Amino acid sequence: MSGMHPRLKDAVSLFNQQDYFTCHEILEEVWRESSTDDKHFYEGLIRLSTGLHLRFHRRIQQGAINLLTQGLMRLEQYQPTYLGVDVARLYKEIDEHLQNLKASKKDHPGFLERWRTPRIYLID
Repeated sequence: MSGMHPRLKDAVSLFNQQDYFTCHEILEEVWRESSTDDKHFYEGLIRLSTGLHLRFHRRIQQGAINLLTQGLMRLEQYQPTYLGVDVARLYKEIDEHLQNLKASKKDHPGFLERWRTPRIYLID
């Protein structure tokens, strides 16, 4: 996984454990240290982690929808893989989650969705 920032693995692990706030904090550190070419990629991941945090921890549905949409827009150009991340798979999972979120009732607690939350997969 050449080119991968050492802290990206930590952020991925936190994302997959649904600790989206801490993941976001680490990704912001990585973003600050990254080259110009990688900044939009990290911005996409930051928006996804923040959007999922709003969805599950703050229950702010419209904010989550907005951030997830923005994250997808930033990550689209990095498919299929980038910096060791399976972006195509993440994009698909987030898009499916986003469509379900848009279709759900505003006051829906999202309990069952936590079982199917998107994950980030790394490519060897």
